[in-house]
Amino acid sequence: MFKKVLVVEDLDTVGYGIATMLQKELGISEVVLTQYCDEGYLKFQKALHNQLPFELIITDLSFVQDHRPLTLNSGRALIHKIREQGHHTPIIICTVDENPGMVKQLMDKKMISAYVLKGRYGLKDLKTAIESVFKGQSFVSDKMRRLTRKKMAFEIKEYDVSLLSYLSNGFTQEQISDVFKTKRISPNSLSSIEKRLNKLKDVLKASNNVQLVANAKDLGLI
Repeated sequence: MFKKVLVVEDLDTVGYGIATMLQKELGISEVVLTQYCDEGYLKFQKALHNQLPFELIITDLSFVQDHRPLTLNSGRALIHKIREQGHHTPIIICTVDENPGMVKQLMDKKMISAYVLKGRYGLKDLKTAIESVFKGQSFVSDKMRRLTRKKMAFEIKEYDVSLLSYLSNGFTQEQISDVFKTKRISPNSLSSIEKRLNKLKDVLKASNNVQLVANAKDLGLI
């Protein structure tokens, strides 16, 4: 079993619950807790420098902002930062965020080893996930697997990437419609573009176009 684990969780009660489970049920001797992604990354780097690296990272995705200015303000940012540096330490996401598109992207790109949903059986699933990852296997909570199968029946197409790219560059839906008509990209009516964007919001768990673009960038779609 892993011996040294970093837990990045902003809610202290949740972090304490995870740490207790790791120590008492899995016998993990060293568990380091932090409530900030920036601090988590510094601890990760320091452990590497001291040649005593973390063997596993468990992180939430969303963090409540406070007075502290942050460079890494989400679990996604932390994960990308670690992977950009070429580190392959297993990472488990433990979150309430139900985003099937993100799960598929992160798992397909091998950015993470497991995705666990917090909830009634969250700690039980997390324990199973850690045991699976230790054996070199991946893990996704049952509810998340069901949502992923359902949502990913909707395939992200080249058309969608073009649509999201124009949106990210500040084009209005009317302007995108005009561009598509000029380039003979179909469908190109304003109503069809609105419908497709609404479907993409549903798939990528976005409530508006700004969040849609942000989530698409996080997933590497644009």
